[in-house]
Amino acid sequence: MNDRSTGIYRAQRAYFSRAYETGRHGWPIVGVSPMVARFLRSAKGRGGRALDIGCGEGRHCAAFAQAGFQTVGVDLEPKALARARAERDGTAAGPRFLQANVFALPFSADTFDVVVDYGCLHHVRRTDTRQYLEQVVPLLKPGGYYLLSCFSTKFKHHPGERRTRNWLVHAGHYDRFFRRADFPAIFGRWFDIADLTEDREGSYVFHNVLMRKRPGMMVANRPSNRRHGTRTVRGSA
Repeated sequence: MNDRSTGIYRAQRAYFSRAYETGRHGWPIVGVSPMVARFLRSAKGRGGRALDIGCGEGRHCAAFAQAGFQTVGVDLEPKALARARAERDGTAAGPRFLQANVFALPFSADTFDVVVDYGCLHHVRRTDTRQYLEQVVPLLKPGGYYLLSCFSTKFKHHPGERRTRNWLVHAGHYDRFFRRADFPAIFGRWFDIADLTEDREGSYVFHNVLMRKRPGMMVANRPSNRRHGTRTVRGSA
């Protein structure tokens, strides 16, 4: 990771620290997204292990745990995890929350049946996409499901916003915007796309992508994370 990435992620971490300190950040903290709701209805009684990357206050973690999945939520920001634990305290067979860096996830390959990313990838620089994939793809078992939600190129922070590229640094954090064609280009080597929908709330537009990992598909040369420890992994998000 180069110096520019490190600087951007440092600023981004400060942004999310402030957001979770106040709780006035604008994204949902209760309920689940439509794609997660559809998936959980279809997965009723299946069980298994689920991982939520960038879990925030843990709304999707709670839903997976209630549906019978052994669920782990990871986030780099300790204030988010504190809010997640407070929100989910007392939940029967509730989720477990860990502080971890998406570029150094402390799990073994083939650990999870489901991986959820609602709002992490679109804060990863395009040049760091491979590092993200090297960490995330091996965690899914063959046949496992990857649920992704990320900014569409139609997404606007305000109705009059104009962009000439598919990324920007906004209010201290990095945002990347995706086209429908980006998903087979980025993930098609390992995944079949089962569903691709779009959610719109005013000028906020998101792609929701349900993918299934093909048998025998791995990312070669996954970096070792031993130097980062096994429970609380720190660094740039």
